[in-house]
Formats: sequence, structure tokens, C-alpha cells
Amino acid sequence: MSAAPLVGYSSSGSEDEDEAEAEARAQARPGAGGCRRAQSPLPSQRLPVPDSVLHMFLDTKEEPEDDREKHGGRVRTFPHERGNWATHVYVPYETREEFLGLLDVLLPHAQTYVPRLVQMEAFHLSLSQSVVLRHHWILPFVQALKDRVASFQRHQAPLPEIQPKVA
Repeated sequence: MSAAPLVGYSSSGSEDEDEAEAEARAQARPGAGGCRRAQSPLPSQRLPVPDSVLHMFLDTKEEPEDDREKHGGRVRTFPHERGNWATHVYVPYETREEFLGLLDVLLPHAQTYVPRLVQMEAFHLSLSQSVVLRHHWILPFVQALKDRVASFQRHQAPLPEIQPKVA
């Protein structure tokens, strides 16, 4: 049976009853509007937004400034988007005197080809490329990564003796 609402009409003709039933069924369907012909829809005018609200965040920038100097000269490979976190997996590298000596020899030669090269303060071995994580994915990602690497043993191999040759 149909669950059409009960409506009283003054006409008793069968044609008028068919129209009334069709209208009642149309109003009972979701998304059919639900307004009767006698009712007027709500006014479409919006209230004005107060000036205090309009000027509340004028000093905040929509797009963050991408300053290379703040990031050791690195450049983003994808644009910043609010709520996204650029993430990569790496193993930190503790520098030793031998490594720093080699770097002191190699860096000036490399700078003849790429003048903007600079020595970093900290070094690492990247295990992944940069990926984007939403904020709510960070903790599950870190936990899954910890679970995966927990079975690996630490390994510290001695550095081989390196004798840099200057030409």
C-alpha cells in the first residue's frame, strides 16, 4: 500500500481525486520539493556578513611562501596543500672525520659544475621518495613502519680508509 498522506478535497469527481493522489505522491517522494502550491518557498536573500568577520583573517596568507633558504636550498617537487604533509623515510648518518675530509675535497670540485651546492648540517640515507600523507594517516603510517623494521638488527660497519687524491 502507498503511504501517501491523507488530504481532504472539496470535489468529489474521480478526475480531481486522481490529480490529488498524484500530487500527494509527488510530494511524499524524497527530493520532490515538498512545497504545496499554496505555500511560498523561503526567501532566497542572505544576511550580510559582518565586517568584523570579513576582515578577521586579512593578515594570513592563503599560499605559504616557498623560501629555499629556509630549507637548505631544497625545492618542492609538488605544491603545498593545506592538510598534506610531505613525508619520506630515511636513516640518519652520523658523520665521521673521514667522511668530512672527503667532503671537504669533493665539494669545491662539484661547485665548479653546480655553484649553489652547499654542505649540509646533517646527513641521511633516503629509503623512500617524498610522499604525501594526510594528517590522520601519519600515526598509522609510523606504526606500520615500526612494525615492519622491528625484526631487522642494527648493523654498524666500519668505514673503509679513504685517501682522497687531489689532482
